[in-house]
Amino acid sequence: MAVLWQALVARYYSLPLRPVAHVVLFLTVWAIYLSDRLLDVRKPATSPESPRHLFYRRHRSFGLVLLVLVLVFDSALCLFELRPAVRHAGWLALAGVLLYLGLVHLFHLQALFPKQFVAAILFGLGTFVAPWALSPDPRRLLIPWLFFVVLCLGNLVAIEGWEWRDLNAGEPPQAVTRVLQEWLRLWMPAAGVVALGFAGQRYFQAVAASAAGITAISLYEHRISLDLRRVLVDAALLTPFIFYWL
Repeated sequence: MAVLWQALVARYYSLPLRPVAHVVLFLTVWAIYLSDRLLDVRKPATSPESPRHLFYRRHRSFGLVLLVLVLVFDSALCLFELRPAVRHAGWLALAGVLLYLGLVHLFHLQALFPKQFVAAILFGLGTFVAPWALSPDPRRLLIPWLFFVVLCLGNLVAIEGWEWRDLNAGEPPQAVTRVLQEWLRLWMPAAGVVALGFAGQRYFQAVAASAAGITAISLYEHRISLDLRRVLVDAALLTPFIFYWL
């Protein structure tokens, strides 16, 4: 998902992004996901868990081995293949990720801030760090980044809300997250309409299409099973695969 959006940004803003940047992004996102899940299940469960947490609890050793392999390969590519400008910019994103993991899993401060909001920002930073490093004017990528963060936020709060409501899994969502969940059907299509205002730019058309997809899934959520909803809300963010070729 992140790789598709990164590729779309590079294509329509004419950025000389090498394929290795996509590989590093894929591996980095995978490593962060594995780390987050493994840290989630390091202690005994105190409440019902989502299927993905149950999977990593049952296969924790496999997850740890996979994480080590991903980190080794990812680190090698970062050190020896990435351009220095991209690598140096990536340190800032890495610092943010480590801070996030520490606050959530070591200091348990997730009740003080919306976890999904922070995760969406960091996911956006990781996706855009290479384009920013290579752009002659990084400021022109700020609005595309903001729209991508909004899409990620919609995806995360939707899944969080569905799992809490349908499975009663995990801790109750943070107050801001609950508000975002309740008003998702309003602010997500609004973001799509605003994106359409950037006429003629395929990137923003992809944003609008993804926003429409997330909104539609939310509107018909009671007619769709939880498992299918989770798949569809992720699939809604794959629109760059279509718009990249247009």
